[in-house]
Amino acid sequence: MASRHHRPRRTTAVVALAAAALALPAVASCSQARAAADCGALAKDLQRDVRDLRRTIADDSKDPQGAQEFIDKINRDLGELTRRTDSDSDTDTEGDSAVKDAIGAVTAAVDDIQDSVGDGERPDVGALTKAAGALTTACTKG
Repeated sequence: MASRHHRPRRTTAVVALAAAALALPAVASCSQARAAADCGALAKDLQRDVRDLRRTIADDSKDPQGAQEFIDKINRDLGELTRRTDSDSDTDTEGDSAVKDAIGAVTAAVDDIQDSVGDGERPDVGALTKAAGALTTACTKG
């Protein structure tokens, strides 16, 4: 009779372990999906910031402060995306690498724009627009 009591417990333990083993990949997939969604949302915010910066630069008001505000906003979004990318990935995957490369391209383009604004020149935002598009693509694939 004592063995009958152990058998259901053992079966319950085995079932619980099996359920946990099956749930673990689902949890990891959810975490990856959440990271991709966060990346995508931040990339979308960045695209909006780039569009607003383009509009500000296209305005002939020569308001470097207005452009600088959008540059600062883009830099904040990039910082947030970099922090999330660094903290969400325990191992570098191809998607993570593409996102990090795209972040680097956006950062370089923003630096060029900031230099132009600082020099009183009208910056070319073409490289930034292209880099932001690459980041959006990398986030959706990553």
